Amino acid sequence: MKILTSLAVMAFAGSLSAQTTYLSEDFNAGAVPPAGWTMVNNNANPLSAGWIADGAGRAWHEDEGGGTGQTDNTLVSPAFDLSAATSAYLHFDGETNWANYLANHPSSFGNGVSNMEVSTDGGLTWSVVWTDTSLNSGDTYSPTLDLAAFIGNASVQIGVHFMGDFAQEWWIDNVVVDDQSGAGGLVYSITNLVAGATANFSVTGATAGGTVILGYSLAGAGPTSTPYGLVDMSAPITTLATLTADGSGNASFSPVVPGGAAGATLYTQGVDLGSGTLTNSLAELVL
Repeated sequence: MKILTSLAVMAFAGSLSAQTTYLSEDFNAGAVPPAGWTMVNNNANPLSAGWIADGAGRAWHEDEGGGTGQTDNTLVSPAFDLSAATSAYLHFDGETNWANYLANHPSSFGNGVSNMEVSTDGGLTWSVVWTDTSLNSGDTYSPTLDLAAFIGNASVQIGVHFMGDFAQEWWIDNVVVDDQSGAGGLVYSITNLVAGATANFSVTGATAGGTVILGYSLAGAGPTSTPYGLVDMSAPITTLATLTADGSGNASFSPVVPGGAAGATLYTQGVDLGSGTLTNSLAELVL
């Protein structure tokens, strides 16, 4: 079994430009705000719980009950440097509940606003780059946002901004800033990860006919530097599978999970060698 990074280098050394990752946070550590991030209570509401961990590896802002009053909280990333960047994109996964409490909902009952924002002056001012326009509770989304307007700045921060009074609920995960415009279309998922059962590992959105390498670690969530950017796996990283995508860019395999694996956490991520793009990372408990 080879280390993922070594295998990728041997297979495609010199033939691909490396992905540059400027920011990566999957909230798998279970603490919100995570290390290096801050939570800013913009209106100093003492009753607001703000951004918290949801217990499932995501950051969550609940609707905060009617007695809380207006909440206005921003989860702020560490600063990263785009002074030498030639391209930059923000990717994240999100989910919305009580969508009809968003102020922009066609049948709104509330005044809620969920924004992704960018600052280049230490948080003094913010530019909105995305606003939640979900129509249904349970809506999920994984947008890719072009940050070209902020290239050239040496100190850039992402702000996840929630506002509302007894409003929407918002979850975010897998916040990444990199130089890959297409990373949002590459999706890695696992189902039926149960000891003694047959699980399914699948990737969609890969290069048609291309090679996809899946790696895993049992040691932790990283991050570890690779030629394709930071991966959310701690060394040692081992190759889980080398797959060939079909003509639609789909690749999968279905192994039997070892019977003694129950209770272990599998940290796993893949790379599409055709584009040099990393998949989303997963941290899955074996049941």
